[in-house]
Amino acid sequence: MLYQQKKGVFVANKPVIVVDYRELEGAGITDAELKKYFPRYVLNPTTLYYGWLKRVGLLIIQWCLRMAVNLSLRPRNSAGSLNQSEIDEVYTKEARTYNRKHHITTHGMDLVWRRTAGWFASAIGRNSRGRLKILDICTGTGLTVKEIYDILQDWGIDAEIIGLDYNERMLAVARNGDIPKSNRIRFVHGDATKLAETFEPDSFDVVTQVFGIGGISQPLKVFDGVLRILKSGGQFLMIDMHKPIPEHPGEWPFLLKWYRFPVMEMVVYEDSTLPVVLNRLWGWRDTTLCFYLLPLITYRDGNGKYWGFKVETFEQESQRWWFALPLMPIARIVVKKIEISEDVAGKREAILNACTASQ
Repeated sequence: MLYQQKKGVFVANKPVIVVDYRELEGAGITDAELKKYFPRYVLNPTTLYYGWLKRVGLLIIQWCLRMAVNLSLRPRNSAGSLNQSEIDEVYTKEARTYNRKHHITTHGMDLVWRRTAGWFASAIGRNSRGRLKILDICTGTGLTVKEIYDILQDWGIDAEIIGLDYNERMLAVARNGDIPKSNRIRFVHGDATKLAETFEPDSFDVVTQVFGIGGISQPLKVFDGVLRILKSGGQFLMIDMHKPIPEHPGEWPFLLKWYRFPVMEMVVYEDSTLPVVLNRLWGWRDTTLCFYLLPLITYRDGNGKYWGFKVETFEQESQRWWFALPLMPIARIVVKKIEISEDVAGKREAILNACTASQ
């Protein structure tokens, strides 16, 4: 969202997190401990300033993008409260045309992201013994399940794949679509925030969530459930939107040179992408903070052992997919379930309690 700081100067790059440093100090958490989980661009985001001339140019660009979205995709007039019933209504309405519309809005990149989940699962399957058990959360029309299944078939990896979603209409499309009919694939109706109530603890080798966390109002409950149902050493892959990082913008080619426009990326994201493409079209929230809160989730099992996540890989990049322009960054994180000490669990819980999403 754009706001005017002083006459003739505008500001972009709104913070995504508020940290209660007093609470951290009381819990004995040092800056070094905090920075293990949050990079500088999250804790102290770079403020981007620009003047009237650039503002006028950005407004023209945004008007063109908004017109293209309104004419081709027809988003809702307003986003509403983005509660569970509203999100369910959005996807009930969009179920029949979801595959085509999502492919259009991502410029075909949704196939790449879903295949990433397939390659991820195959890498784990090649190093495991016995049947691999996989859960795809917020599976929607089952596109990720299909890519996982196809790639595992290529490698000859035996696996049971479960796709879970809250929306019955989307699941009906998944069950009746071109996904291979196999007794090793099933789609179930369920709430992603209640995974521990739906599945046995320590039962999955792999959990995936490709563009799903943005439709959930309580993502930490999802992460807690994932941690509980994963086996020790099991891994979770999450791919979703991430706001631009000014220090790492995308590049635009022109006349054999490459140019970077961090202000444009940020302004478009905050003033057009979030309210129009994500909120109004898909009922989506900004998922940026989820990538940094996920590694803080912990729990203590019935035997008194503490469990948490170890980050295996994390990356963010302004990929060329929205109108083939590097305006919509995507992040990918892989975490592994590991046993942790009581001290580490306590520090992570303290940090998590001191952090809230910026409004």
